[in-house]
Amino acid sequence: MARGVSRTRTLISYSHDSEAHRESIRRLAERLREAGVDAWIDQFDEHNPPESWPDWMRREIEKSDFVIVVVTQSYVQRFSRETGPGVGSGVRWEGALITADLYHSRRERAKFIPVVLRAEDAGLIPSPLNLTSWFVIGEKAEADISRLAQVLLRDPDELPTELGMPTASPGAAFHFDGIQPSLEVDRAFGIASKSDVHEAIRQLDALLQDHFGDERAYILFLQGVLHHKVGEVSQAQACFQRVLETSGHSGLLESSVQRMQVLFAEFLTHFGEGGPVSTATKWLMSVKRGKKRDVWKALTRELRLCLAQDWIIANDGHPNLARYDRDELAEALAAKNPTHPLGKHCLRSKLQVLQDHYKRWDIKRWGAAGNPRRIGLDYELVVMAPADEGILVTRNDELLPVFAILMRKIGPDWLVANFGAAYPIPGWPPSAEEIPAEFVGFKRFAAGAEIADSSAGKE
Repeated sequence: MARGVSRTRTLISYSHDSEAHRESIRRLAERLREAGVDAWIDQFDEHNPPESWPDWMRREIEKSDFVIVVVTQSYVQRFSRETGPGVGSGVRWEGALITADLYHSRRERAKFIPVVLRAEDAGLIPSPLNLTSWFVIGEKAEADISRLAQVLLRDPDELPTELGMPTASPGAAFHFDGIQPSLEVDRAFGIASKSDVHEAIRQLDALLQDHFGDERAYILFLQGVLHHKVGEVSQAQACFQRVLETSGHSGLLESSVQRMQVLFAEFLTHFGEGGPVSTATKWLMSVKRGKKRDVWKALTRELRLCLAQDWIIANDGHPNLARYDRDELAEALAAKNPTHPLGKHCLRSKLQVLQDHYKRWDIKRWGAAGNPRRIGLDYELVVMAPADEGILVTRNDELLPVFAILMRKIGPDWLVANFGAAYPIPGWPPSAEEIPAEFVGFKRFAAGAEIADSSAGKE
């Protein structure tokens, strides 16, 4: 039933796959409004169409607390701009707006929430949307959307208890029929939202020995959720796998399978073909082979501009540069395929510096270390380390030699965004904004993150 004043403004982003799909989205919006969510879709304004739908979308995204992204095969193709001109332009506009919002935002709480019609469609969720919580809304109007509404309302105590279901304890993190977690479990899990996630995991681990059966499986499930929250994919998968092996509870099993599907898709996104690891590896091979054009065009525009500005500063006073405006020259050199007469000199100089920086890297003896390290929603840090020396182990206060490469997802492609854990900032001189250590996963690297020209690299 309706619950008075709404608490949350929510936009629903979807593709117009068919009239039936449009109708199901309209019904989803109506059911969310009945639950107290101020849900909006374009259909509500079609009777009075705005002068510009892209402007309408931008305004709705800006003023919404959440944006529900209904992921289907058509939506993904249009979001990633894989369709031709004029086909699914609405989603293409929204995809650009969402990507821009994700890039510029530094918010801690996820704003964009992906939903799928069926659990098996979880693999369709596009990066950079595939790390936050996702929900199955079902293909039928009567599908259960209570968990989605709970997240949108941000107040679980205000949701009505389902008919025939026992009331969960006040601090319960998740509700599974027939499982009544103890206050000790609730308190341990609650630590994650107030202080240290790893401390919450430790306390839950200490409680395992006092719980058996489905209660024990529930604790393992919570540990998996927390491991996933901090990017520990392998540990999270191990927890959910233990739930599957030790419990017969249908709710726990279903939720664990869904979360393992997300983890698997996440793992493939990181290590699979076309992902950040394979792209970084191919880029390093281009560096080794001296393919300066391939090396250059695989960088983000911001990084190319920073490197061009750095090269111009390093060659300040050289007669060949004196006749050019430095801003115009930097823009010309930062092109993907620079045609400026000085372009070949800039690229050759930068390639020499990169080859010297990465001279220790060898594809046969080095590999990507550890779990995926997502930075926000469209960046990922790839850490290369010697494969036979373990992962980020310290000996006598000396760090394992590693190379950290910041990757950024732009459209369907991953590009090299920096040679360390920092966002590049063009300028005179160019600079960088260091990524906080808690997002990186460790505080420092053995290999230097900065690459600058030496006097030997000047024009």
